[in-house]
Amino acid sequence: MRRVLAFALAALSAFPAAAQTAPAAVPPLPKPGAPSAGEPGSLASIPAALLGDAITVSIVATVAQAEGTPPWEAKQVKYTIPGTSVTVKMVGSEVAVMITVTPHRTQSGELLLVAQGQVWYKDGEAGLRYRTTLDTISVAYGERLFFYPLGAGAGGQAPLRIEMVLDRYKPDVAPSDPAGQDGQEKAGP
Repeated sequence: MRRVLAFALAALSAFPAAAQTAPAAVPPLPKPGAPSAGEPGSLASIPAALLGDAITVSIVATVAQAEGTPPWEAKQVKYTIPGTSVTVKMVGSEVAVMITVTPHRTQSGELLLVAQGQVWYKDGEAGLRYRTTLDTISVAYGERLFFYPLGAGAGGQAPLRIEMVLDRYKPDVAPSDPAGQDGQEKAGP
C-alpha cells in the first residue's frame, strides 16, 4: 500500500503544471426538452454543404396489445447522410426499441441499408427479455420496409412491427410518416 501511495505522489509531483492549471470552462447545459444544436439525427448535425445528400429516416413501432386494447405506437423522424448511422429509441411501459440504421448509396442510385435492432420487452411471468437483429437490405428511396424483430405470435400476428421509410431530404416538405400521421407516441388505431 505504501508503494502505491508513494508512486501516486511521485506521479503527481512529476507534473506540477497540470496540477496548477485552472479547470476548463464548462459549457452551460441545454434547457430540458430543448434539442442540442448538433444532436445526432437532427438536421443541425448535418453540415450545410451536405444537406443535398441528407436522408430522412421515418420509423413507426407498433406493439399489439390484448384484445380490446389499442396498440402502443411510437414514431420518430431522424436525419442522416449516406455512410453515417443514426439511432432511434422508442420506449413504452412494457417495451423499449432501439434501432440503428446506416444507409449507403449504391452505384445504381438505391440504398443499401444496414439495420440493427434491439428490443427489451416484458414477457409475462418470464420477466424481461431481450432480442437483437441485424439486417442488410437494398431499398429504393421512399420504399416502405417492415421489420418483425420478435417474429410472428399466436394467430400469425406479429407482436412488434417496425415500419421504416428512407427518403431524400426535401427542405420545404414535411418528412414521410409511414403511418400517415405526425407525432412521437400514440396509443390507438
